[in-house]
Amino acid sequence: MKLVLIDDNKEFLENLEYFVIHRLGHTVVGKFTNGKEFLHTLSTNKPDIVLMDISMPEIDGYTLTKMINWKNIHINVIAVTMFTNKAYLQSLIGAGFKGCVFKSNVFKELPLAIEQISKGKYYWPDDIND
Repeated sequence: MKLVLIDDNKEFLENLEYFVIHRLGHTVVGKFTNGKEFLHTLSTNKPDIVLMDISMPEIDGYTLTKMINWKNIHINVIAVTMFTNKAYLQSLIGAGFKGCVFKSNVFKELPLAIEQISKGKYYWPDDIND
């Protein structure tokens, strides 16, 4: 599986990259600290999944996901976020995200989220619809 990682927290980004490569065995074809950088390379990276924060400078995750989905329906986007407020989470669905994992549980839930989404399913935290 080819993944792109986008998060403005560089330390988190490095840890996530290590986890994805060395623990999950996937390939990271790009990592970026903002969505604008990613957009410039979208045609060359061709990821299967994008793991993205929703609160970032330049372009937020909601807008970026809509831009990705506009012409790249084969790319699945998973939100990786600190926000657990249901209002944020429910708007992820409308923006076109295929799933969400909280940063506090990312190393526990990400393997299952990637597995589910690679099978054409969605992955949402248990309490998103409460």
